[in-house]
Amino acid sequence: MSDTLSVKSQENAGVTYALPAKPDLTVRFRFSNTAKNLNGVTVPNYATEIIFNDNNPVVVGGASALDALSVRLRISGSLESKVRLRQLLLSMVDKLNVWEIENVMQGFRPVTPPVLKTLAEIS
Repeated sequence: MSDTLSVKSQENAGVTYALPAKPDLTVRFRFSNTAKNLNGVTVPNYATEIIFNDNNPVVVGGASALDALSVRLRISGSLESKVRLRQLLLSMVDKLNVWEIENVMQGFRPVTPPVLKTLAEIS
């Protein structure tokens, strides 16, 4: 069953959601923008971070402990690159499941190489 998180706090640069029944489970969105120069033209560079945090109860050496977990995604680029950013992001998401099975999140090198999907494949 899915759990819907509620707004826990808001600030100028973002918002944090939490699960009311488990407030240590949070999802934070942080936004920023700075100027960047492309061929002598100044454009805004937008950065978005999405950060999942949770405490997971585990047993280690026969003793109970809370394992602090964090999953962070940072996306950065100009508005002019929005379509390309989407292509890169969705190509990454497409491989996360297989990379997790290959234990990449535990430091093993991926067996399955990255594949950059075309815009037609991800639309």
